[in-house]
Amino acid sequence: MTHEIIDYGQFAERLERQQKCSRWSLLEEVQREWGYEDPGGEPGHSRWGGENKRHGIDWALPIPQALNEWWDSPLNSFAFNPRLYWVHTQWPPKISELDADTHVAATHPADTRVCVFMSEYHYAHEWGYLAAEAELPDPRVFVSIGGEWVEQSRSLSEFLMQLAFERMPAHYGWTLRFGRDTVDADPEVVRRLESSYRELGLLPWQGMGTDALSYGAPDAVIRHGRGPGADFKIVINARTREALLDVARTLGLEWTDKDIRPPAEVPPPLEDLGPVALAAGDADPRGRWTVLTREHPQPPVVAGAAAGLVEAPGTLRAVASLQGPTLLVAGDSEGRVHVRETDDEDPETITLALHRAPVTSVTCVELASGARLVLSGDAHGVIRYWSTRRKPLRAPFARRSIPVASLASAVLPTGPALAAAWADGLVRVWDLASDAVANLRLGTGIKFLGLDADGTLHVTDAESTAALRLDLAKLWPHRDLQLRLESVDWGSLWTARGPGHMIPELIGKVTSDDKKTAMDAVHDLYRLLVSKEASSTAAVPAIPFLVELMTDPDNRSRSTLLLLIADLADVHQARGGRGDAQLAAVREALPVLRYLHDDPEGPIRWAANELEQNCAAR
Repeated sequence: MTHEIIDYGQFAERLERQQKCSRWSLLEEVQREWGYEDPGGEPGHSRWGGENKRHGIDWALPIPQALNEWWDSPLNSFAFNPRLYWVHTQWPPKISELDADTHVAATHPADTRVCVFMSEYHYAHEWGYLAAEAELPDPRVFVSIGGEWVEQSRSLSEFLMQLAFERMPAHYGWTLRFGRDTVDADPEVVRRLESSYRELGLLPWQGMGTDALSYGAPDAVIRHGRGPGADFKIVINARTREALLDVARTLGLEWTDKDIRPPAEVPPPLEDLGPVALAAGDADPRGRWTVLTREHPQPPVVAGAAAGLVEAPGTLRAVASLQGPTLLVAGDSEGRVHVRETDDEDPETITLALHRAPVTSVTCVELASGARLVLSGDAHGVIRYWSTRRKPLRAPFARRSIPVASLASAVLPTGPALAAAWADGLVRVWDLASDAVANLRLGTGIKFLGLDADGTLHVTDAESTAALRLDLAKLWPHRDLQLRLESVDWGSLWTARGPGHMIPELIGKVTSDDKKTAMDAVHDLYRLLVSKEASSTAAVPAIPFLVELMTDPDNRSRSTLLLLIADLADVHQARGGRGDAQLAAVREALPVLRYLHDDPEGPIRWAANELEQNCAAR
């Protein structure tokens, strides 16, 4: 796919056109252009969450329409991922006072109050609107700098877009930063900036006293920090590495590869697969599936009554039912999922708006306990999961950046399972009891999936239906390990960064057949578990699981994982004997891992030697 270059030198015109459009359209564009994607599900943070102050609130003051809209909007990326912003929100806004001698106070002498709705993470400064303008739908925003309130944005909606524009490029983009000494040593740098690039049209960013004026370039923005609080006088953020270097060359700045900061977050790549082509006798190289038959297309049979759940037939997109049918499910083009349990004493249709894109597939399954699960997928690649007797999970069950093509579920000999196909040809099969998952790269063009209780997966494309016999033991080789992970009370254990809630999820990701996912999980575990002082009480129970994964020849992170185990043995004695217990746990695993001294991969042999040295008698 060709990369579309966006010239931010034209941003001022976009900002002007914004006045005639929805006040949030430019926020949506900026977030999308820099790589933020709607994660699906419900936000984890609300206006009533966080560290709201309970004092200093004037309950009689109206709250501007724009601020209410932002909190209610799915475009509010802060509500889904506050760590992108490093700010605190305040709801309802609390009252602060203007200095009576300032120009801002002179514009409204009868009411010199400011309504603070947000603060910098360390409370170094606050943002608010004038109490005298609280009745306006979209009032100006001011920022507190050194005890004085300075205008930051011409409206609340512009400020929230500008805040995203400050944060998104630094997180999702490529970055070069140049200090004051470097820029001041060559006065031509600023002259080249002003003559080569146009301002974005936003007011200078005043946070932390930076007084930073922003300029636009093809696929890049440049911040010129003019104030005393600017740690870096020139900061370049770009959507591509090439755009980053083009700007640096134009400004006449020098850098090394170590100076270039890559994106902190990159969306997982999609699969590059051809059309699905399964023939009888085909088999997976790892023995996870074998094609039994390939016949004429056989779409799943669903009770026609499910279609009747959607009042407007033209919006119907997907249906499913349980045998009987005792449960009917339908999804529509507005993202709603409709459910009716026909065996209820007084059946009624429940409709939930679970998606922000058209529903593309639904499935349902009944567990041995009698609980009924409904799963739905949409055109944004999001899968939602819920039990009909409980509220839906707030977070998506799964998400990829391409439409869900089909879902299927069944209770297998191992328990309930879900199969999902995305439009790029990837099929994932989950064991819902353990969250073990297998990635099957079958190919594009899948129209329907079907899953039988005996473990047969039916894959239907435009030409045929192939029946694949799944080998469940090979499909989920770490299923038992993941069930055993759940038996440990990780929340009562500590890591270098707090309670150990994340440990089982990260160990589960180490089993991934995607190398980047597995490697990233090992790196995260390293940060949480490794310390010379054995400060992590979660390390000892984690070690046997890590060792078990190290003995899997198909593990995609083996050399790094072995170094993690080796460094867990490199500890000092600690209070309570934690260091001795951690070292003993690794030493206990040595006999199982010694065969790695003869591994064909040099990095693994080297890590095996490190392990021996760290476990040696002291």
